[in-house]
Amino acid sequence: MRSPSLPPGRSSDVSSGTADDLGGLRSALSGVDFRLGLAGADDAARESSELVDQIDDYLLPRLQRLDAPLLAVLGGSTGAGKSTITNSIIGDDVSQAGVLRPTTRAPVLVCNPADADWFSDPDGVLAGLPRTTGVAGTASSGLRIVTNDGLAPGLAILDAPDIDSVEVANHDLAAQLLGAADLWVFVTTAARYADAVPWEYLGMAQERSAALAVVINRIPPSHEAEVESHFRDMLAERGLRGVEVFSIPEDELTDGRMPARIEPVRSWLASIAANAEARQTLVRSTLDGALASIPARVDRIASAIEHEAGSRAELESVMRRRFAQAVVDIDTELDRGTLLRGEVLDQWREFVGTGEFMSRLEAGISRIRDRVGGLFRTGPSTDQAVTGELESNLVVVARDAVDRAAIDTVELWESMPGGRRVLVDAPRGIERAGRQLGDDVERALNAWEQVVLDLVREQSGDKVTIARTITTGINGIGVALMIAVFSQTGGITGGEAAVAGGTAAVSQTVLTAVFGEQAVRDLARQAREDLMGRLEDVITRDRGRFDELIADDETDPAELRALAARIGG
Repeated sequence: MRSPSLPPGRSSDVSSGTADDLGGLRSALSGVDFRLGLAGADDAARESSELVDQIDDYLLPRLQRLDAPLLAVLGGSTGAGKSTITNSIIGDDVSQAGVLRPTTRAPVLVCNPADADWFSDPDGVLAGLPRTTGVAGTASSGLRIVTNDGLAPGLAILDAPDIDSVEVANHDLAAQLLGAADLWVFVTTAARYADAVPWEYLGMAQERSAALAVVINRIPPSHEAEVESHFRDMLAERGLRGVEVFSIPEDELTDGRMPARIEPVRSWLASIAANAEARQTLVRSTLDGALASIPARVDRIASAIEHEAGSRAELESVMRRRFAQAVVDIDTELDRGTLLRGEVLDQWREFVGTGEFMSRLEAGISRIRDRVGGLFRTGPSTDQAVTGELESNLVVVARDAVDRAAIDTVELWESMPGGRRVLVDAPRGIERAGRQLGDDVERALNAWEQVVLDLVREQSGDKVTIARTITTGINGIGVALMIAVFSQTGGITGGEAAVAGGTAAVSQTVLTAVFGEQAVRDLARQAREDLMGRLEDVITRDRGRFDELIADDETDPAELRALAARIGG
């Protein structure tokens, strides 16, 4: 009897560094999130999940215990007879068989009592699966462990759920169990061996250089040689030469088992269990093959991450441009004097309504200090009324600009790769400015007003005496500076334009009288830059709703490839 197919492999003398790199790779892969749903993303996500499972379930435990019992997993298609074969090999009913599909819901692991501790250890092989014991049971998940003297020490057999089960959880679990196998015993039938799904799994075995055997069950009598020959040709076409193949003809069962027809398979497995050296060779070969397969598998995952990163960058670029335009739109509205509409102008109307007052003001600040002082000494109501109206107007302007940015972003994303997918998870109202925008604008303007007052105090210097003759404090000059920042007449027509022009003249004249023409220009520039910086911060915070939808999981494809190269090199 030949040994199972063992591809040429490297030495299994792995260092603790390999285990560390596997841990690092596992951690990195656990953070991968293909949220854009691009073409190929589902395959990459599944491959990433399978690799994480294999690291947990097989690679790390096997690296720690190369001498642990060999695990042979019987996997295959629905109705292939895996449970019947398992029972027949053991000579006892250890796994439930029947006509209902799927039959094997919980995987059944059979081992000799001497090996039970290894498989019962929750930190050992298949660490992520809960354990139960005993032959009976109908649990739909977890690992059911059955000990039986009919199986020699050193070998365990695991009857896995169907790889093509109608229950997604079942075939996902089957793939996980196959990834934890030292030996794959693939079970198919004469009617199903050419199907696509079995060959997908056989291709996985080939890529991972896993020890592999195939059982073709339920072959019409006298057609065993014909079916086996055709199957071997198919194996050879796919580069799977030297695979052990067992052909079992269809026949009546005895007490639900096939004692005579299963003998070649049982004898072959018994020979492996009895030969410690052959068992170690098989374990080392499968382990080496699994490690060697990691670079290619990780490269596919890393390529999918890079593909997603490219699409994410495009979505981000569109979104950033639209929200940057919102800042520009607000700046434009400031230039147009939009914020001085309505009540803001009304607060100043009585002071700029006559040419006589403007002439007196231009003639010298000292001659009209009482009039201007009266303006600022009317109590906090004048200052607060002006700044309050500025706040209200600025909130309206900002909300309008952000609404346009959000609507445009949503519309553009819906036509871009990955955009529609991420918008499915977006909070309600994503196409409008966030609820907190108004409060954020008001806080920004309040903070800016304080900065303006600080600028006035800093600039006053030896001119503080003049400032004090104009106002009972710095507030009045500060308001004048704020008005100067907003006093532009573009976009304002009719009577409002005249009043706005007067407003600009009043604030400019007051400020020039106190600080000088160049200082006023510098103060206005500093105040304007500070305000726009604060508003830009507000817009950026509002944009965070979109940033979260396409947040990068920070997985570095280059780092993944470097880890994989060290592991599989």
